Amino acid sequence: MMHRNSGVRDREEEVVSKESMTVKRFRMDSTQDLKNLYSGPKEVLVVVMKGGAVVSVGPKSFILGEKDLCYVPKGETFSIAKKNSSPNEIVILSAPANSKHEPFVKRFAETDPIESGSPPYKRKIYNMVRETDKADRFLCGFVEGESGNWTSFPPHRHDGKPEVYVYYGMGAKFGVQIVLMDGKDTSFVVRDGDAVFFEKGYHPNVAAPGTGMNFLWVISAPPEKRDLSVEFHPDFEGMQSGPTHLKTSSLAND
Repeated sequence: MMHRNSGVRDREEEVVSKESMTVKRFRMDSTQDLKNLYSGPKEVLVVVMKGGAVVSVGPKSFILGEKDLCYVPKGETFSIAKKNSSPNEIVILSAPANSKHEPFVKRFAETDPIESGSPPYKRKIYNMVRETDKADRFLCGFVEGESGNWTSFPPHRHDGKPEVYVYYGMGAKFGVQIVLMDGKDTSFVVRDGDAVFFEKGYHPNVAAPGTGMNFLWVISAPPEKRDLSVEFHPDFEGMQSGPTHLKTSSLAND
């Protein structure tokens, strides 16, 4: 499912609305804060894509910079305020949760990147919400690809663990997102601010020269399958070089 960036400001933009995951975006220009938000029966991730924000969960407040995130447990009232007078961009994701965990913050600047692949599929992977973090469904991170390179490569899939890619930092240029799914292959031209939601299928992508494929990725996995195990496409077996955050038995050097 493809969502084209609407560019709306100071009002909610619905990006994904599925039972397994909802994704909304809010660009705060004149808006100073979003008050009296409630997670209800869902866990929530608040991700700052641009600028900064202050996220308050109950009595606790967390100051977030660009590409930082805050986990909000189910059953919590929370609010989001601008950190200063500058505009920002916030992505808010929610997914059904059985258990209530503690809120936590992950900071992009404190996350060591994984250097993965080699040209023409070289990228940095920032693994933010990991299997060891206390959450019911969410796994999350950022990928920043080299100019003109492929990412999510070799192609992999994790059917039954829905995922969204929200693209950023591509300027005026574009990339191509491919979904290979049992002969029903699809491709999308994606630009800054667009998003693609996958429920199944292999999902490699490639950037045009002069830009990289940069995206926030968030998986909403069933609690019993909340891990980064994947299946690589058999036609590309053995191509992975260097470390990766993914787990698979099909490649010896993953």
